[in-house]
Amino acid sequence: MRRRLVMAWLTALAVVPPAAAQEAKTLPPVVVTATKTETPAAELGASVTVVTEEDFKTFHYPTVDEALRRVPGVEIRRSGGFGKTSAITIRGANTKQVQVLVDGVRVKSPTLGEVDLSDISPDTIERIEVIRGPQSTLYGADAIGGVINIITKKGRGPFSGSFSQEAGSRDTYVTRSGAAGQYEIFDYALGASHTESNGQFKNDDSEQNALNLRLGAALPYQSSVDFTLRYTRAETGLPVKFVSTNFGRLPIDPIIDSNNRNISETYVMTLAGKTRPVTWWETELRLGRYNNTNTFVDLPDRSDECPFPPCEFPSRIKVERKEAEWLNRFFVGSWSTSTFGLELRGEEGRLQPGAAGSPITPFDADTHTTSGFFEEQLRFWERLFLSAGVRVEDNSQFGRNTTERGSLAYAVKEWGTRLRGGAGSGFRAPTFNELFFPGFSDPTLKPEVSFSWDVGADQSLWANRARLGLTYFKNDFENLIGLVSIATPPFVRGVNAGRARARGIEFTSEVDVLDDLVASLNYTYTNSLVLATRHPISREPEHRWNIGLTWEPVKGLSLFTQVHVATQQWEASNALGAGFYNSGHTRVDIGGGYRLVDRYGSLQSVDLTARVQNLLNERYAEVRGFPALGLTALVGLRAAF
Repeated sequence: MRRRLVMAWLTALAVVPPAAAQEAKTLPPVVVTATKTETPAAELGASVTVVTEEDFKTFHYPTVDEALRRVPGVEIRRSGGFGKTSAITIRGANTKQVQVLVDGVRVKSPTLGEVDLSDISPDTIERIEVIRGPQSTLYGADAIGGVINIITKKGRGPFSGSFSQEAGSRDTYVTRSGAAGQYEIFDYALGASHTESNGQFKNDDSEQNALNLRLGAALPYQSSVDFTLRYTRAETGLPVKFVSTNFGRLPIDPIIDSNNRNISETYVMTLAGKTRPVTWWETELRLGRYNNTNTFVDLPDRSDECPFPPCEFPSRIKVERKEAEWLNRFFVGSWSTSTFGLELRGEEGRLQPGAAGSPITPFDADTHTTSGFFEEQLRFWERLFLSAGVRVEDNSQFGRNTTERGSLAYAVKEWGTRLRGGAGSGFRAPTFNELFFPGFSDPTLKPEVSFSWDVGADQSLWANRARLGLTYFKNDFENLIGLVSIATPPFVRGVNAGRARARGIEFTSEVDVLDDLVASLNYTYTNSLVLATRHPISREPEHRWNIGLTWEPVKGLSLFTQVHVATQQWEASNALGAGFYNSGHTRVDIGGGYRLVDRYGSLQSVDLTARVQNLLNERYAEVRGFPALGLTALVGLRAAF
């Protein structure tokens, strides 16, 4: 009953018409990811959401995945508590079909085809751009569902610094510090953080240390050069015993493994330079490098017999990705931008057993990719915006793929209305594990392919105090890679056999109820189907709501409430279509901040912050068998100077 009352109250606030005029909110953000050219979001035919640095400060998100939960069409699934693996899906496209970038560099593992969002520290993020819909024309493989680009802070103005310390439930401690600024033509930004938590079970702890550096210089002829370096080391306990399963169905109360550990070290480096020597031409070169070493420590557990030997699988996986991208943009007045791009990418992966006698067979693999793309953007009468593009990508392992995309947006300024839509094809490359892992793999696998389209409208009302959006989307997936049964060990093998589809709607609303009170609601309906099994896509809820309320009752005090609701999800337990439903959940988060000190000497501010997650202490699991945290509180102090 309490949950229903909270939801009804917040929903009512989200649609209350404002009583008085108010100055319009800030202009729509400028987005880079959707076109690889700085473009106002209002001119894009794609569905775009930007999570800003201010959002992190307002809602005190402890991790990146928490910040993405509010994005329509996006589903976050964390396998347990803080520090555990988080997966992301967009509009029914699984986590391997979503491209994730940090400052334009791919950070998905070539072996698993996934990114661990818990491995990215939020303290130095300037914004996160989320583009929903196929983006393979610009980003090649693995952008079927969309692209998430995490952009780090750039130093601006005089020297500034910050330091924060938070403490909370389950021995959780978060320390963050940063410094940034400009000196003549140079800019700099540095951030460091430490996070640790003991979790809810034995061997459920996690510890993460992160460092982020960004250096830049402004040069003549509208030129600049930037260098970024990110390092993260995360060590996590893995408390769930994987061998204690009932044909893939993990129990709600997990059987604890007391000594399994995972250690991940990641380096991401970027060197980028651009120049615009003449008004009609701009060129940009970006070099990127991604390195990850993932060590899985799986020791014998003496407290429990091994039912099906072998039960220990220690391993060490090292992956490296090097990429170079060269962009050339040609401008014709203010109405045309033509972009030509070339990209080279090399990926290597090595799997080594973690100990003598390990049942895992090592492998060493590499692939090389060459691609070129063209995109045209047209702007007419400051109302009609068109874009179209094509990409050809050639891979040394699975050959050539061609993708196309087109979109349009039309603004009816007199009504505060914007109409938009787009369509495109995409593909997902087989991972190193699917191509080369001993026993399970098949080096002849072909990429998964898709065709997707969406149409939508955005409407502003009451002098932009109310902002509404509605989108219909449809995705068709073919050639999906799945497992089939075979007669010889390991009795399963990967094949291109699957087909699926997902369609639905996204509704967004945000209302300035009062000058100091903002209510929001977004809803995503996803009707998905795996054609072979006639079941929904695994772990994809049919209905999902996000409800929010922010309030500044007095100067210096801000409060918020967020409600996340997801209905039950189908969990496939084997390749033959068997499975079960994982229950839905409602999670309520509250928190706020209070300014204790405002401009005292060299001290700019001191804020008291608080965030409480799962206020109603609901028992649920976003991934069956990995219980989510119950009531969790985090309180801290943040100083800026």
